[in-house]
Amino acid sequence: MKKITTAFLVFIALNSAWAQSKFTPLPKKPTQYTINAYNYVKDSSHLDFNSKADSFDAHRGLIKGGWPNLTITESGRNTPIWNMKSFEFLNSKDSKNAPYSVNPSLWREAKLNYIPGIFKVVDGMYQARGFGLANCTFVQGKTGWIVIDPLESGANALAAFDSLKSVLKGQSKLDSISAIIYTHSRVDHYGGVLGVLGLLKRGGSVYGPNGFLDHAISENTIAGNAMGRRATYMYGTLLPADTLQMVDAGLGVALSKGPSGIIPNNISVGGGIYKPDSIIIDSVKVHFWYTPGAEAPSEMMFYFPDLKALCASEEVTHTMHNVYSLRGAKVRDALAWSKFIDSTLTRFGDTARVIFASHHWPLWGSENISRLLTTQRDLYRYIHDQSMRMANQGSTPIEIAAKIKLPRSLDTVWANRGYYGTLSHNSKSVYNYYLGWFDGNPANLNPLTPEEAGKKYVDFMGGPEATLTKAHASYLAGDYRWAATVLNNLVFADPENNQDRYLLADTYEQLGYQSESGPWRNFYLTGAEELRYPNLHTKLPNSYPSNEIMDVMPLEQYLDFMAIHLAPDLILDATYNFLVKFNGKGSIKPWMIIGLQNNAIHYKILNEKLTEGTFDARILLPQDTMNTIITHGPVAGEKAMQGAINSGSATITGNSNAWYYLI
Repeated sequence: MKKITTAFLVFIALNSAWAQSKFTPLPKKPTQYTINAYNYVKDSSHLDFNSKADSFDAHRGLIKGGWPNLTITESGRNTPIWNMKSFEFLNSKDSKNAPYSVNPSLWREAKLNYIPGIFKVVDGMYQARGFGLANCTFVQGKTGWIVIDPLESGANALAAFDSLKSVLKGQSKLDSISAIIYTHSRVDHYGGVLGVLGLLKRGGSVYGPNGFLDHAISENTIAGNAMGRRATYMYGTLLPADTLQMVDAGLGVALSKGPSGIIPNNISVGGGIYKPDSIIIDSVKVHFWYTPGAEAPSEMMFYFPDLKALCASEEVTHTMHNVYSLRGAKVRDALAWSKFIDSTLTRFGDTARVIFASHHWPLWGSENISRLLTTQRDLYRYIHDQSMRMANQGSTPIEIAAKIKLPRSLDTVWANRGYYGTLSHNSKSVYNYYLGWFDGNPANLNPLTPEEAGKKYVDFMGGPEATLTKAHASYLAGDYRWAATVLNNLVFADPENNQDRYLLADTYEQLGYQSESGPWRNFYLTGAEELRYPNLHTKLPNSYPSNEIMDVMPLEQYLDFMAIHLAPDLILDATYNFLVKFNGKGSIKPWMIIGLQNNAIHYKILNEKLTEGTFDARILLPQDTMNTIITHGPVAGEKAMQGAINSGSATITGNSNAWYYLI
């Protein structure tokens, strides 16, 4: 029957030029196939949509009036950097049942994430949720508040702290910050620190796991711009918030559009893996638990023994997390991740009375805590072990992703559902962690570019019109994954053909509607928008680090970042040696030898200026000028350099023209 139906649809499509001419850039409603997929999830016998446990915990401790203003605006900006009001459809009178344009499981998670306010976790501990992608947690010290994870943007962090003080007015006289703790090296957990830095008491410290600064900066520099642009797709920042577009990011509602900054931690903790470091911060005892290389390269969990509160950082949340992030990042170690959770369960599972994390809502009761830790431990272990079992049997990443299934005991746990990571791309990531990008198939050693392959593919399919007709038939049959494959080749073969683009956008749209993962949905729907409106790419941000971040970069990282902006086609095999020193803001920088040879940069960092040696030029310049050169390109860089020379803040002696090969 399926073959007859498909053949009939092909016949209709072949004789329906009118239908093809109706491909438009307008968003489409869910098709019957998407509605069927919705009902399959909704009616699934093993998912308990009637359970109220998570809703109870997500609302527990909410202090009414915790955040009356649902928007945050920075001075100098016309639009809010944070706008929770746009997501109010998640809490409307009609929001109990998910619309057909949203996977009902994702809708459930989105509603749980959309509960903004200040929450009491236990006596002396509060959380600000709904102020950013992450949570900001406050622990009451003797002289001030201990702030855990100051969100991703300064205005967001300050709004969270101001709201805390507002709702506790009359209950707490504390109005300053005695310490700041970074749980790990992702920007949504440190990027807002400048917003509350002025409230940090003199002598207050900033704590972070070993290697924090190095990893926090390196992740957002070498691949920072590409990662930032992909994050725009992953978090749906260009999509309007509504039931046909952006509804949730999986880890939280959305990502702030405000700028991020950083200050280095002055105390590093985590002297040994599996060995807690006990520290007293403003009269509050904390056991730190170093967990590097799992969810983040630099990360720690910690336990407050007097509060019996366990901070799971981002190792344990109410979703299957990413073993590899779609925005781009180094692949994570799923095996180590599982082992860290197991050691945490052993060490704190019996004593903790509440577990809270950098995202989502806390969980109370030792039995509930142990269950969450156990199922998440086994989730990452299962994904690791089964992915590699199949890899060792000869399966490729795509084959593993198609075959792997969670056992019912893990799949029925809401916290293990793929709202952020997915079983599909996590299993591929485990393969990649051990075996890299190559799947062992010789055909994939040296494939054609998408443009070249697309043109040949379309030719083999009988030409553009025949290919579009067949793709349309697949779309009408609800075979969206195959339609996307065919249409992707068609669009690469002829990017200017709007009919091809519009049908591929319609296809991505249906795949987005069906996705349980917030990032998958956002990728599909942002891709659809880009196909319909090609100028969308002009709105993608340049995600270069701010001057504040570049000023605190370790010098070696800074020079490596500078090196990746060298354009070899402009330097014509030039060979030069420069003696360079940065002046201006930040710590005093040493002299450096920067060499240019074989179209590549090499450098040495010196303890003192050389008095001897042959250099083509000696350069002294403000680091802000070098920042402009790196992030704004040669024209702006040359102008900035000339301006610095004219003002006397930069000097070049020797062959001044040679230096411009580096700009």
